[in-house]
This record gives sequence, C-alpha cells and structure tokens, in this order.
Amino acid sequence: MTLRDCRTPRIPRLRRDLPRVRTVEDVLYLPHSAGRGQPSALFDAARRCFVPESVDYRGTGTTPSWQRTDWPQEWPQGVPASVPEAPEETYLFLGGAHLHYGHFLVTTLPRFWPLLRARGPAPILCYAPAHDGLWQPYRFAIDILARLGLAVRDIHAFDAPMRLRRAIVPAPAFQEEAFAHTVFRDLCREIGAGCYAPEEVDAEDRPAYLAKTRLAGGVRRFANEEAVTEILAREGVEILHPEAMSFPEQVRLFARRRVVAGSLGSALHTALFAPSGRRVVALSSGPAINPTFLLVDALCGNAVSYLHQPGTAETERGAFGVQHALADPRAAADGLLRRMETMAAAPAGRGMLSAAWSRLGWRAGRGPA
Repeated sequence: MTLRDCRTPRIPRLRRDLPRVRTVEDVLYLPHSAGRGQPSALFDAARRCFVPESVDYRGTGTTPSWQRTDWPQEWPQGVPASVPEAPEETYLFLGGAHLHYGHFLVTTLPRFWPLLRARGPAPILCYAPAHDGLWQPYRFAIDILARLGLAVRDIHAFDAPMRLRRAIVPAPAFQEEAFAHTVFRDLCREIGAGCYAPEEVDAEDRPAYLAKTRLAGGVRRFANEEAVTEILAREGVEILHPEAMSFPEQVRLFARRRVVAGSLGSALHTALFAPSGRRVVALSSGPAINPTFLLVDALCGNAVSYLHQPGTAETERGAFGVQHALADPRAAADGLLRRMETMAAAPAGRGMLSAAWSRLGWRAGRGPA
C-alpha cells in the first residue's frame, strides 16, 4: 500500500525574544520522593506557591507535564525549621534532568539557554541524580553537558528538601507542542558545531536510515520494521542504529548525509545540532504529526517529509509503550526510497546526485511517492 503524506498542522511563529527570567528569594526545593509524590516546581516559600517559570507544560494548556504544584499539606504553617538551607547564596535553577534522549533534548536542554554566551551567573541546580555514578548510563547527557563546558559535578542536586536563599529561574526556550525561541536553536548549534567540520556538510550522498530494530524497549516502534530495512539495505541505503552511536557521531551523520530517514522518534531531534537545511524522511504510524517535531523542523529550517501507510495497525506492545505493524512493508520501503530520491535530488538538481542513486540500484517506474 502506497505511503501518503501526513497531516502537518500550522506551527506558531518562532519567538525571537528571550524567555523570561525570574529571581526569587526564600525558595523551597523538593526533590522526587515516593512519599511526597512527583517532584514539584520550586516554591516561593514566603507566598507558599510554585514559581511559574520553573514548571514544564505541554501544548497550550495549563496542566504541568510532570511536576506537582500544590504546597505540601504537611507544612500548613510554612517550611519547618528542620529543613536545611543550601550552602550557596544563589542557584541558577535549570529544571529537571530527564535522562531519556528525546526528553533531555526538548524538555531539559531548553532551560540551558542562559549558558549560550558564558558560564551561568550562579551554580546550576536541577532535579537530577545526586550522585555522579547515576549519570553514567546516559552518555549522551554527559557529552552534551561537556560541550557546554560542564561536568556532571557542576549540576547540583539535593536528595532531600532544601531551602534556597535565592534562585534565578529562566523559563524554557522550547515548550513541547507549543512554541520555540530562536535562542534554543542557537544553543543547539553551538553544542553541535564541534561534531563536524564545515567541509563535511552534505558530503555523503548515500542515504542513511535510523532503525529501531535492535532496541530492547522504548516508547514506540514498528514491530515489522526489519522487513523494511532489509529492502532498503539491498537498495544501498545504510541502516544505522542510534543507540549504538555516540552523540557526536549522530550529529555528524546529520551534517554529512544529504538525506537521513527513519521511523518517527526522538533520534530525529538530533537535527537540532546539525547545520540548517537538513533533508529528512520520517515514517509515521499514523497521519497526524505531533507539533513538537514540526517546531524542531521550523527551528532548523529543515525539509522534512512525514509519511504514513494506511492500514498500519497497533499490535502487542511488548517492551514498548506502543507498537504498530505496517500493512505492507515492501510498499513502505519502496515509498521511502522514492521520497528519499526526491528529497536528495530536487534541491540541488538531479544531475548532482544521479550517479549516487544509480549506485543504489534505482529502478524506474516506481511512480511518485
């Protein structure tokens, strides 16, 4: 069954101003605790209310995406004297360290924009692992922090309630499904700049496909994606697995390749760190695309084709949040190949890439994607 273009809603205009920054005196920090429920935003202790800039939202709603915002019921008279005071006079609060690749990129990192030009005005405080060893399985986060001149030890966190004398709280420069400030793009490009050389941009004609076929678990995938990747590989497309690549390798891949394809997922957000104007083909399980992906595309100035196959159906989840099965993997592979050829050739002219595509064993007569 032929692939069809997905529906892509209009995205709000990018914001060119800087996000708000609030400075709050006398602040209560509550870390995650099973006994206290989800981690809260920072609280203005004197007013016993949350600091609005510290809360993460999704879309245009007003419901926090993960924090609690209610003052602790067990402290009706205010913060008890038994809660210690943090050692530093002032902290730069940069939200929660979400140690999932996609969420780290679009929820954690957008609060780091004040570090774009210089080291922060105060020690950094996050909701984060309080011990260095807990960061080690998440090499991508360590690598990204390093490119900002930070080590894990520079990210302060407390594993018990703490009173802060002062907190500087920048609002995020990117909010999922809602808006994006251009300073977030600037931050990401600064992080990615050292991962590739300028002369490498678009240097590799061979298209790459980012597959989820070796993932043991995750958010979503196609249960029969391997049937697609086998066909793509026979046609000369390089099949790569992001979880087996370092962060710099992934950024360099997006910089070097004329076209990158893959099933819809957070691996495609790596384009944030690559040069503008990337060409991407994404295979979606359904016709609707989450606006977060479109915000990333708008920030990057990328040309992205989102495709889906009618008849794709949800199947048994297994170790994933959701799994789908493509109705016709061979037709899906053919549709991806057609669109990759179109994406690669159209912007620069077919002549430049015709030799590369002939090496891929391109067959005439497939028709439009």
